[in-house]
Order: sequence, then structure tokens, then C-alpha cells
Amino acid sequence: MRILSNRTRRVGENIRSVLSEVLLLKKNSIGGLENEFITITEVQPSADLRHAKVFISCMGREEKDIVTILNQEASLFSKLVARQIKTKYSPKLTFFVDFSFSKAEKINDLIKTK
Repeated sequence: MRILSNRTRRVGENIRSVLSEVLLLKKNSIGGLENEFITITEVQPSADLRHAKVFISCMGREEKDIVTILNQEASLFSKLVARQIKTKYSPKLTFFVDFSFSKAEKINDLIKTK
């Protein structure tokens, strides 16, 4: 994992906060996300703040399907985020599945079995 500067980390947290609110308000109007419970676990902006990786976890449907839908609507989310955060560039968002929880679960299971 790369080390983020304080500014990059702050911008990532701002994007995560705004994107969480946007998802909560807009997910019912996006086909396929109506009854999904989606959590944004982390946002990793690039050093120049032009791109951002958004990691999500969700319950219910297959995570890959939800990531596909979110990536199809990424330009909408980028525009909505850009309206609320003040940066020189509006970051291009790319969504990914966050596997850290499933990896932690596997490690805990291994520890419990020994």
C-alpha cells in the first residue's frame, strides 16, 4: 500500500463522505442498486487528484455486478462529487471490490482452527 500525503488523505476522506451521501440519495434512481446495502470503505486519490480508486463492500447481490453498475455511472458520481468538493480537478472515479474484509475473515478462521 502506498503512503498518501496529508492533503491526498484529506481529499480522499472528503470524497468518501460526499460519495456516501450521494449513493444514499441516488441509488434508488439507478437501475440495479435499489435495495442494495453499499459501503464505501476507502477512497485512494492519485497524487495529482485527477483519478480516485473507490473501494466498496456490499451485502446481498454479487459485488462484481454492483461494481459494474457503479463504473457505468461513474461520470455521474464524479460530477456530483465535483459540485461539493473544491479541488482544481474533478477526480475520475473507478470502483473496485474491497476484499480486505473477506481476507480478514479467512485469517480469523485460520487462527480459530489452530
